[in-house]
Amino acid sequence: TFIRLMLRCSCMIGNSSAAIREGAFLGVPAVNVGTRQDGRERGTNVRDVGYDTAEIVAAAAAQREHGRYPSDPLYGDGQAGQRIADILATAEIKQQKRITY
Repeated sequence: TFIRLMLRCSCMIGNSSAAIREGAFLGVPAVNVGTRQDGRERGTNVRDVGYDTAEIVAAAAAQREHGRYPSDPLYGDGQAGQRIADILATAEIKQQKRITY
């Protein structure tokens, strides 16, 4: 799967939000190229660069040398589904829907 590939890579390079969102949680070093992800919060795993080849190569080398980052729950801790299910399981539904057509 894609997540398994992310876990095995030494550095993600590109402009995909996966490097920023899932990459932060997984601690995958990433080089974000260009402005496509401007305005999106980033974890410490992301280095932003322009379109210059030398800048991209240097950032990728630095990220590979750095290695994995600690997991950053910036976009959640992976437990939202369980918390939602727990709330729904105990929620008292008081309104009965009435069909009026």
